[in-house]
Amino acid sequence: MPSPSYFSILTADVRYDERLSDFAKLLYSDITALCNKKGYCDATNDYFATQFGKSKRTISATVGVLADTGYICIEVERDAKGAVTARKIWVQANARAAAEKVQTPIEENFHRYSKKLPDPMEENFYQYNRKNNTSKNNTPIVPNGDDGLFDAFWAAYPKHVAKKPARRAFDRLKVDRALLDKMLAALQWQSQSEQWTKDGGRYVPNPATWLNGRRWEDEPDGIPTPSTPPERKEDEYTWL
Repeated sequence: MPSPSYFSILTADVRYDERLSDFAKLLYSDITALCNKKGYCDATNDYFATQFGKSKRTISATVGVLADTGYICIEVERDAKGAVTARKIWVQANARAAAEKVQTPIEENFHRYSKKLPDPMEENFYQYNRKNNTSKNNTPIVPNGDDGLFDAFWAAYPKHVAKKPARRAFDRLKVDRALLDKMLAALQWQSQSEQWTKDGGRYVPNPATWLNGRRWEDEPDGIPTPSTPPERKEDEYTWL
């Protein structure tokens, strides 16, 4: 994969987040550039390791930090045996909004220039997706006759970002009324938890991340339900 020639975005919230290393901020910026092509980044850890001269373990750990802090949303595809076959990294939907609120003259000029360019993120991806909807990997996002189940989930979820990836994750789970009731019950206590309420909800995961991680199976004390094998989130971060 050649180095991206698109511009990248490094928003103020990422740039000044003390939880992130300088390399994490650089990697985030490179991911935004790669998202310009399809709307998401499908680069492997091996690619990033080669580009930045880092070990794949370092890349995996850094991707994990960006996901855990909510700056990216990871979507994985698995085969019949549960092995990861593909990974898509989405930049959270409010990242661009945060960037556009920055008032420094340099960044104002950048965003004034960027408005002249085609939309580099999700909109281009979905235009691309509609043109290629004959491929099994490019299924267009359409309502699947769920009788408003997704809308009920979306209304209950406290963080309304990246709706289209969330819809994709919801559809893959084939949610019925019984499963939705479990999700809503989990959201009721999770929304009141200290982790989700501190700093104005800064640590609430993106909806798609919550769905992909099957977070409704969490317990109030944070210990997974014994009958349910723990989700191997590291698979999302160690793709190739």
